[in-house]
Amino acid sequence: MNVYKVYLTPYGSMTSIPDSQTLFGSICWAIRDLYGEEELEHLLNNFETSENKFIVSTAYPDGLYKAPMIIWATLEELIEIGNRVGVKGSRLSRKSKLLKKINYFSEGVLKEYLNGKLDRLKVAESIIREKGPYSYKKGILFHSDEKIEVHDLYEEHSRRNMINRLSSTTTEGGELYYYKRIFTPENSRLYFLIKTNKIQYLKPVFKLLSDMGIGADKSVGANNFRLELAGEFNYEKSIKENILLSKYIPNYEEVDWDKSLFNIGIGSSRLESRDEFFSEDIFKNEIIYLSEGSTIILKENKEVYGRLPVVKNLKGKRIRNNGLGFFL
Repeated sequence: MNVYKVYLTPYGSMTSIPDSQTLFGSICWAIRDLYGEEELEHLLNNFETSENKFIVSTAYPDGLYKAPMIIWATLEELIEIGNRVGVKGSRLSRKSKLLKKINYFSEGVLKEYLNGKLDRLKVAESIIREKGPYSYKKGILFHSDEKIEVHDLYEEHSRRNMINRLSSTTTEGGELYYYKRIFTPENSRLYFLIKTNKIQYLKPVFKLLSDMGIGADKSVGANNFRLELAGEFNYEKSIKENILLSKYIPNYEEVDWDKSLFNIGIGSSRLESRDEFFSEDIFKNEIIYLSEGSTIILKENKEVYGRLPVVKNLKGKRIRNNGLGFFL
């Protein structure tokens, strides 16, 4: 499948940055609205063989790429670097902790990593010395000669009446709950990557999502985005490990567990509360998944990794959870 980049420019606030599960669900709703429920059911029931299948990543700030899990240096290697460059004791400890805080790569560092040319010890030494070919700032690893714009997200906390999701009315006593709204700085945007063989099939979907919104609380003005297809995302890769850019519910036999580094997450989400599900329990069952940034050695060579498990039955409909792995 080809890989494409899609820009997400928020019109206003977000409840959270859309993850792969939210994006997949929103795309499925748009397919249902555009092409019909029968088309969507056929796609989901025959996903691996469907010519219209697609796999999405989680969304990220434009220009930044999720950093893979890497053991940058052992304790002995850190001490050796510290002795050599004259950084010792508590100062060495503080500098070394920054390695664990690397959350994003610049595009230049990502391509270097995918080509197997990223030297972990040079990265460690550059951060400890605060000098060298690599620099670190606010969770981002980048080449020292790269120009990187760091856009801080702004969070606003407020409160609203608590709603009973089964009756869609305010709770007795008028309880309030506190919620968070996230704002991106002016002139900044997000993006996600999508793998597909039929981008023409998805172009109208992106246009519809620009009107529909992505995620919860769209009716109160949150999670509305302008979607723009940026074109193909091209990259070269020579390493064996695969960076996971989505949440992933694996088939056990897909992964070489002994050679992979991964984080495990657990959580549940809720179905979009459309009219047909009014007064129904729209919360999905809890699931366990591998989270973004895991570095996975895959045993098989195929287009689709992971599963779309049915996590709920609601009004005769089989509700699924996206666990398809998006790998670079």
